[in-house]
Amino acid sequence: MEPLHTKPHLRACHAYNLRQANLAVTALYDKYMQKAGITIQQYSVLRHVKDLGPISVTDLSAAMNLNRTTLSRNLSLLERRHLVENIPSPGRKRFIQLTTEGLDVFSKAHSCWQEAQDELESRLGKTKMRQLEQLLLQLMG
Repeated sequence: MEPLHTKPHLRACHAYNLRQANLAVTALYDKYMQKAGITIQQYSVLRHVKDLGPISVTDLSAAMNLNRTTLSRNLSLLERRHLVENIPSPGRKRFIQLTTEGLDVFSKAHSCWQEAQDELESRLGKTKMRQLEQLLLQLMG
């Protein structure tokens, strides 16, 4: 039986088309992130924690526009790898920050992220990339 892999094509459903584009972009970034041993989603968590930390899980969830369950799953994986850690805090809030190892992985991953950025931009060109970003902002607004 022949595999069902066919050339990418658009359908009448905008949601489907956007989802397929998202999957393709995620796969591109994940390909580069493999060198750092993380996924693009994990990189995004590390980047937010690095830029905003120490930060509570609730505030991180809001900053990333991610539900807490998805975020907690990613944080658990990163904690097991000793890339993020909980720090003591008053009250019931859980605060996290990058570990030294997390900073090292982030640094390597940031180079991988830049390579993915460069490839995506080379596929579309700078002008079309900026146009795409403007269209995405319109969709999100």
